Amino acid sequence: MGSDDISSLTPDAVSELTAEQVNDLSPSAVQGFTAEQVSELSEETVAGFTAQQVQKLAPEAVAGFSKSQVSELTPTSLKGLSSEQMRVLPASAVEGLTAKQVSKLSEDAVSAFTPKQFKKLAPEAVAGFSKAQVSELTPKTIKVLGSEQVEQMPKRSFQALDTAQLAKLSKDAVTGLTSGQLRTLSGAEISAFKPAKIKSLDADAISGFKPATLNDFSRRQVKALSDDQLAGLTKKQIKKAGDFVDALTDRQIRALSFDPGRSNRLIDPLDDQNYSSLLSGLDLETLA
Repeated sequence: MGSDDISSLTPDAVSELTAEQVNDLSPSAVQGFTAEQVSELSEETVAGFTAQQVQKLAPEAVAGFSKSQVSELTPTSLKGLSSEQMRVLPASAVEGLTAKQVSKLSEDAVSAFTPKQFKKLAPEAVAGFSKAQVSELTPKTIKVLGSEQVEQMPKRSFQALDTAQLAKLSKDAVTGLTSGQLRTLSGAEISAFKPAKIKSLDADAISGFKPATLNDFSRRQVKALSDDQLAGLTKKQIKKAGDFVDALTDRQIRALSFDPGRSNRLIDPLDDQNYSSLLSGLDLETLA
């Protein structure tokens, strides 16, 4: 049976095909499938596709896959999915991908994810991404990552994000960052986070920052930290991040779980206690 024979099959005939019959088709014959025909294949039948067959499916045919059908494709068969095919895969169908399937996608296919598709990926599916795959995601795609998706991304994979990608993470995505993921960030990488995003970090995840990374926080980033976030810092972080502590105001210092002692910290002019301590040190009679 050739591609012409396949393309001439009626939707009813296609719906009767079994997984064994599809599996027996030559890759060249599979080229005859149309989107309408693909949509008529049963979930059990779709499971019969091989990587060589998927590779030969016309992009227009791939557009016919549904969520339930995609979830039945074997992880191995998805190795054959190309970037051109990925671009036309319906976003609703992408929702059916599992972590095992995602792990088998080629870097070329991953680079073709559209923001609309990526937004539909189940958080559990994001757990399947490798470092090599993550590095291929476009900044536009990274921009739609949600907090639940980010939380599921393996630490090793998260580490592959470059500064341009990190800068595109939304405030919602940043709330999902884990302590393990934050531990991978360098000072140069943390510079990609604007103060508003620093403020969005989960207070329970703050303990993941390396002291060296904390020392590279800008003044504006330090100022953005809330009392709850500062309270999440560990004694080790506070003791070893001297430059960071020096950038804290007395008001922020009081939020720490450990008192680092006196330092060259910034004085907050709006802090009433600081103002009082400054006045107490003046010789008021001399000034009179």
